[in-house]
Amino acid sequence: MYCRKCGEDNPDNAVFCRNCGERLVEEVKKAEVITDTGANHQETRSTTTTSSSKSNNDLMSCCICIVVIFIVFGILGTIFHL
Repeated sequence: MYCRKCGEDNPDNAVFCRNCGERLVEEVKKAEVITDTGANHQETRSTTTTSSSKSNNDLMSCCICIVVIFIVFGILGTIFHL
């Protein structure tokens, strides 16, 4: 097995390069598979939907507040300029 960093020829079972010390073998990350029953899966979906709906509601509330502020300043600006 050749080192990617220095090109040294290492034994096939080597983990580190004997010349530069570079890791030769990539670590494989294992993923744990979780199986859910139908009821739990539906609960997860509703939680996901709720969080995206909440973020949409927060954005809409923010936009409405900004529009109301502009309207109030517009009305006050016309009143005090006359």
